[in-house]
Amino acid sequence: MHARTIGGKNYKPGTFTKQVWGASREYRQGNSRFRMQVEIRFDDECRNGYNTFAITCDIDEASGGRWREYGCGAAHEEIARVFPELAGLIKWHLCATDGPMHYVANTVYLAGDRDHRGRKAGEPYAWEQAIYFGNSPVSHKIGDEFATFLKNRMRMGEDGKQYHPHDAGEFRVVAIAHGDAGKPSAYQFGSKYSFAGFADKWHECPFDDERRALEWAAALNGSGCRFERFPTLFSEGKERDLEAARRVAVWPDATDEELSAEPEVLKAALMARLPGLIADFRADMESIGFLWEPAA
Repeated sequence: MHARTIGGKNYKPGTFTKQVWGASREYRQGNSRFRMQVEIRFDDECRNGYNTFAITCDIDEASGGRWREYGCGAAHEEIARVFPELAGLIKWHLCATDGPMHYVANTVYLAGDRDHRGRKAGEPYAWEQAIYFGNSPVSHKIGDEFATFLKNRMRMGEDGKQYHPHDAGEFRVVAIAHGDAGKPSAYQFGSKYSFAGFADKWHECPFDDERRALEWAAALNGSGCRFERFPTLFSEGKERDLEAARRVAVWPDATDEELSAEPEVLKAALMARLPGLIADFRADMESIGFLWEPAA
């Protein structure tokens, strides 16, 4: 045991500042000689309020009569080979007193076939908003905020899609000057155009010229419009990585069927087994001499 301490900067009550054990062992690999310093810890080194277990190592290689750095980190296959008595602890790497790191989120993502947005292959994740004037089949791309403004200023037709000029008034074009307009040393950008009530900042204006703004106002005030949303980008999904899911969930006997369940079903199964998992983790920590929490 190298250290077992509490307190210090950013200390969280109920945790250890340090609770570390280490050992060194030399070994050969082919014609080369190595030395591994393995370290296991169960403390709140990250200061996140939980004691967390980690098993890592530093490896040096004998070269020219001295030791030179060869590698380091969570080299778990190498640790299990050099320190076989520690192999059974590797499954708990980055497990804390509240369970494995990001226990549910990581397991569900790795086991699933959805991308980081939660979309399966072929499902859209981006859309384009378009407006049609009157009976014209030609669409015009617009932003979501501008579409919301237009819909709020108009009344919806009985079909739930067609919008007509609102009785309260017509769309009125306003010119918006650039913020640097009139400054002697600044480039003089021309005005942009908007509808009264929508944008009062130059960069937010939907129209670059007055003619186009007036045409839109005439179309909206006269014949009405309809709105459509079209998907523009589609997910490629992802391959299930069931072995990785078993590792991060510390659930080696989980079946493919259990891990391939719908996300909400898998989340429920993971939460149901969490208390037992934490109990097993605690038993292993205490069996190797670590304290679960400081004494009162």
